[in-house]
Amino acid sequence: MATRIELTKQYMDYQRDRKIDELLEMLADDVTMSNPMTGTINGKDALAEQIKNRPMGGGDNGPMGNITWSDPEPEGDNVKVLGTGSPMGTIKILLSFNDDDQINRIGMGLA
Repeated sequence: MATRIELTKQYMDYQRDRKIDELLEMLADDVTMSNPMTGTINGKDALAEQIKNRPMGGGDNGPMGNITWSDPEPEGDNVKVLGTGSPMGTIKILLSFNDDDQINRIGMGLA
């Protein structure tokens, strides 16, 4: 079974490569995403619509295509990834997981 660090790497790869279906399979049905630019999105279906209609970044064509992402590392019970190269400063993505190792919370903001 993959570790949460490995799962986070996979999530970031899917985001970068715009593999939306694979990314969505990693999410719990009750996932919540918080982002200061888009607010809070609750539920996998709502987040799927957000992902499909707005680039989440990380890829060359996304708004965060110039960001260099760190390797994931633990932060308490969560896993964080830091992105540098944004004109806004360092970006932090914090993933939380449920007992089935599905992502149930995605927090994005400035580090």
